[in-house]
Amino acid sequence: MSLQSHLAEIPEFRRQNKNFRYFLVDILAISVLATLCGADDFEEITLFGQQKEALLRRYLPLPAGPPAVDTYRRVFAKLDVTRFNACFMAWMQEVLPAEAAGQLCVDGKTLRGSGAKPLHVVSAVASGSGLSLGQVAGQGKGHELGAVPDLLALLDLRGALVSLDALSCQPHVAQQITKQGGDYLLGLKANQPTLLAEAERHTAALPDRQAHTRWAYAGDGSPVRYRVWTQSDLRWVDEQGRWPGLQTLVRVETSRHPSEGQPAVQQRYYISSRALTPAQADGFVRGHWAIENALHWQLDVTFGEDDHLLRHHHAAQNLTLVRKMALNLLKQDPSKRSIKNKRKRLAWDEPFLERLLAALCQPTT
Repeated sequence: MSLQSHLAEIPEFRRQNKNFRYFLVDILAISVLATLCGADDFEEITLFGQQKEALLRRYLPLPAGPPAVDTYRRVFAKLDVTRFNACFMAWMQEVLPAEAAGQLCVDGKTLRGSGAKPLHVVSAVASGSGLSLGQVAGQGKGHELGAVPDLLALLDLRGALVSLDALSCQPHVAQQITKQGGDYLLGLKANQPTLLAEAERHTAALPDRQAHTRWAYAGDGSPVRYRVWTQSDLRWVDEQGRWPGLQTLVRVETSRHPSEGQPAVQQRYYISSRALTPAQADGFVRGHWAIENALHWQLDVTFGEDDHLLRHHHAAQNLTLVRKMALNLLKQDPSKRSIKNKRKRLAWDEPFLERLLAALCQPTT
């Protein structure tokens, strides 16, 4: 099914108003296409529809022409967030089946322009592809932990390793992941003091020869050494019974070596229900950064999400889903260009845009 076909399955919620002039699927499809081409808010989406009306009419009915800006505002404010997210997730399950997802990274991001009590959206990203798979929102970062189980419940976790930061290092989160057929990799900090102390104690004496070591460079050019140890002998871990399927403690040592002064050393700890070698653990710990680099950074920098002031929370959630749809489409394009340049090319190169339209929409007859 095309993305347009999935959008067409969202029930028309305006039936009580017999006078509406624009089909819901047209409004949503234009919003995604406009966002692909560089539009970041409703005014720009409206301008795109007006400028590309002739092209859009080949694929969308548009019986009354392209919608006006107030139509987008009203529709996105009233559109059922749960149904729109379900449409998005159904499309992504078709694009990326569960067995191909691999590592799923879960983390939250605040929509800073969504008011005095901003929304905090928890998202899931497939690490290997960088594709976003779904979202659940809460009001304020303090509600992230409550949103995580709701998002996990929507995902197919069978065979996946789910990575989360230390905020979600909770026994009930670990239990839910394993019950849904997945494995967990959880950051471990002081919110679990007993387990943290045991991880520090049981990994401190591991010899250097057992570490997986790699070097990289920081933004200022300083070399950084990463060393990763894993401990699978957990007979002396008193906390093991609270964590279903716990198999591995992970210790990551990061030492930055500036040109002057002493190295700065940091220790981080993780727990996992999967048996991991040091090299595997290093790969999954690094893989978790996909949600920052492939999603949050793109939404903020490339799509200007933090600069968009949209106080209506329903509209803000729906519009961030549109951005994720557009970002996923851009990531699936095989051309070797940045996301920013792909958006510009779609805006400037109409034959390129029409090829995408033909793949997403059925031509009108």
